[in-house]
Amino acid sequence: MVLSELLHHGKNRLSGSVPAGPRSLSTHTRVVLRMTLALIILGCLGLLILGLPSSESTWGMKLSSALFQSVSSRTAGFNTVDIGVMPLSSLLLLTLLMFIGGSPGSCAGGIKTTGLAITLAEFKARLKGEDQVVMLDRRVPKPILDRTMVLIRMSILWNLLGLLLLLYTETGRPGAGFHDVLFEQISAFGTVGLSTGLTDKLTVIGRLWITATMFVGRLGPLTLAIGVLPAIHSRVKYPEGRIMIGRTRENPLSSSSPGFRLYQVSMAPRRTPSGVIPGVVLLLRDITRLRRKARKI
Repeated sequence: MVLSELLHHGKNRLSGSVPAGPRSLSTHTRVVLRMTLALIILGCLGLLILGLPSSESTWGMKLSSALFQSVSSRTAGFNTVDIGVMPLSSLLLLTLLMFIGGSPGSCAGGIKTTGLAITLAEFKARLKGEDQVVMLDRRVPKPILDRTMVLIRMSILWNLLGLLLLLYTETGRPGAGFHDVLFEQISAFGTVGLSTGLTDKLTVIGRLWITATMFVGRLGPLTLAIGVLPAIHSRVKYPEGRIMIGRTRENPLSSSSPGFRLYQVSMAPRRTPSGVIPGVVLLLRDITRLRRKARKI
């Protein structure tokens, strides 16, 4: 999609039918290009700083290998260095790059470059207390934010489950340390193919799980969840419930909070007249008042 738009944009630029400048490109293309360039540069610098195998003796070999692995670890899966002898910090960096993956519309797995960009923009907006998420002077729609958050959480849960399963099934096998299992799991999820040497030593259960993980990583956990789980649309809108997370500025049970006022109204003692019918009428009246207050909160 991005390449097609760039080719179309280049032809129009040559013919003079579109103005010059990056603003003529779509927001999606600009986000993909910026995130891809940032990941390549940061990955290359990270590998140079954290270290490469001792076989890369000259700075020219180190730079070329770091640049190649920074690009290859997000989709292609080729390697010019021995992955099994790389420092643990470099393996962790490659693991993060494999978890991110490529861009939407490609054959790469992972959470995609746009998923990372939206997550960072949403995190920045929440820290600043902003009510909308803005990227490149464009507001990100709420449905896209919701799908991105679900994608990130499902990806983390799937890989945590796979890591737990592989640590259980591959315990005691040579070359099956924690970093080897983690690298193998994320490599399968990103459909990369890099390995520290554990692939041919996996058990039958481990191989089946890696195969399933590659399938999930290629299609995307969100796509599978939408296709398998039924959509449930509820017409009932429940009142808000205040839950404290860490230290907050507002106490949910303070006298000024809406939750306390609703609690105060519902628990206030009332004089109930004698008789069944007047009591039912008074109960219905209280329920109506509580529903009105809940809608205002």
